[in-house]
Amino acid sequence: MKIHLPKILILALLLSSTVIFGFGCKGMSTTEKQATKAVSLEYWTVYDDVDALRTLAAQYRQARPYLTINIKQLRAEELYQKLIEELADDRGPDIISINNRELRKFYTKLAPMPSSVQDTTVTVTKTTIGTDTTVNIGTVNLPTTDQLDKEYVQTVKKDVVIGGRIYGLPVSLDTMALYYNKDLLDKAGIPEPPDTWEKFSEAVKKITRYNKDTNKVTQSGTALGTGNNIPGFDDILYLLFDQSNVPFVSNNGQVVFSGGGDSSGAAMDILSFYTDFANPTRDTYSWNESMSPALDQFVNGSVGFFFGYSYHLPVIRGRAPQLNFGILPMLQLSTDAILAKNVANYSVQTVVAKSKDQNEAWAFINYLTRSQANGEYLEKTKRPAALRAYIAKQKTNSDLQPFVDQILVASNWYRGRNYASAQQALKDLLHDWLNPPANLEERKANQWRQDLLNIAANKINQTL
Repeated sequence: MKIHLPKILILALLLSSTVIFGFGCKGMSTTEKQATKAVSLEYWTVYDDVDALRTLAAQYRQARPYLTINIKQLRAEELYQKLIEELADDRGPDIISINNRELRKFYTKLAPMPSSVQDTTVTVTKTTIGTDTTVNIGTVNLPTTDQLDKEYVQTVKKDVVIGGRIYGLPVSLDTMALYYNKDLLDKAGIPEPPDTWEKFSEAVKKITRYNKDTNKVTQSGTALGTGNNIPGFDDILYLLFDQSNVPFVSNNGQVVFSGGGDSSGAAMDILSFYTDFANPTRDTYSWNESMSPALDQFVNGSVGFFFGYSYHLPVIRGRAPQLNFGILPMLQLSTDAILAKNVANYSVQTVVAKSKDQNEAWAFINYLTRSQANGEYLEKTKRPAALRAYIAKQKTNSDLQPFVDQILVASNWYRGRNYASAQQALKDLLHDWLNPPANLEERKANQWRQDLLNIAANKINQTL
């Protein structure tokens, strides 16, 4: 199934590609020979979209036979160290696909996007006496920072622009949604899944089951309240702050939930609401730090609600084809759509500064992210779009609709140099919040909590 780009975007691409040379079988000029010299691009990714990327690379090469594109998948935890080692030996990839929250970690190793690239295509036409080869050397304009706002979801510009320069483009953009086990909700007498946090809390109480002899949770209403065994726990926490209009980070990226005054009390309330789902003394208790990973528990049918991204969908279907589940847009504090908030988690395609073929690398990224190839990529991978042009159509897809529904209001909370350390600071905060000192006096409890917030904020801000 083909997805067609809007006429205005197609026109822009056509206008920016102008044929300068066109030589036939009489032989190539020096300029044409230089433009069609052999180029081999190395493309590293940590995502499971390798097959889709290779298919599109093969299509791209049909008009560029001088170009080879080798696409390799690495483990996320080895990408940075592997890149450092390879660059030290003057080797390494030309293109890397990295998480939007890791961009500034890699920043000093990356090349900013140029304003335009040269794109050379080769056309071979059969004739009565053989073949006629035509070399077309064109110029393709790449997006400006102003164009990013027009073409992409707003968070993209905030994430990929550093010091006024663009450092990469996304092929898709993921958001958080709520997976729910239909059978568990039915058995608990819940006729409709919740759409607000208040209704969600009530549903969790009805679904959760305990073993009275061991006092252990045997069926969880939800996987929530901890940081060590919940994917995206930091995003959930951020959304609770954002939806409550309590600053989690300031405009310059500094963590500010440790501020004093009214915001401090609100921050404590939000932390308590989140951790109450893992606090045995609370009526919403349904989870704890000793339980196996949330995704595993949802797959085996013992969790009612799981917060996840679109990339979890094929995993769940592959591991539990018989699981009767549904997906809803992310929970909100209010049912008013205009107040909706979500979080953005996606990959950025960018070029390594040491690449000797930056022109060809940026040209291929532009093809993947801004041409009709991007629509084909989205069809193959079943992922939400980053380009605004595809959002309306994706809302008609039942699998994608929950993730696309709030994509225009998705934002990213972290733009620092060490996302793993920032996450660890939040994990430590949640663990300590759930494990207060013995005999902590009530009058000192708030100061103890404020200290935890201060410590976590300081640790995160040191990574910015």
